[in-house]
Amino acid sequence: MKNINLEPNNYYFLKILLYIMISIFIFLYNSKIIYSNDFNKNINNLKTPEEELANKYCDAINKNIFNGLNKEESLKYEYYFSSLKKPTRKDHKLFLKDFKLKVMNNCSYKLTEVDIKEFTNFIKKFMH
Repeated sequence: MKNINLEPNNYYFLKILLYIMISIFIFLYNSKIIYSNDFNKNINNLKTPEEELANKYCDAINKNIFNGLNKEESLKYEYYFSSLKKPTRKDHKLFLKDFKLKVMNNCSYKLTEVDIKEFTNFIKKFMH
């Protein structure tokens, strides 16, 4: 076995090595936290078109935006669908079903038959 003589030069080397290791550990620890927090924020910001539509619908209901505007379908369509991204799937029935569930979850409101007919037409128009 080899004897290690600890001379002042060896202490200096060990001290530098310890500082480097601590610095690397601190850097890696902080980097992981920042990365994961930013990544989680981006994931939470990703919403499906059904969720966005349900949020807009609940907001319109809460603010009474379309009260008295029963015949203004083009205005409603532009309000609801102008900023939505196109869904990846093309089944309008599934989109409507998901939308109704999201509305029920977000604002505990059940769509009326008139609303369902109106949104069925809107969704068909939107998806084609």
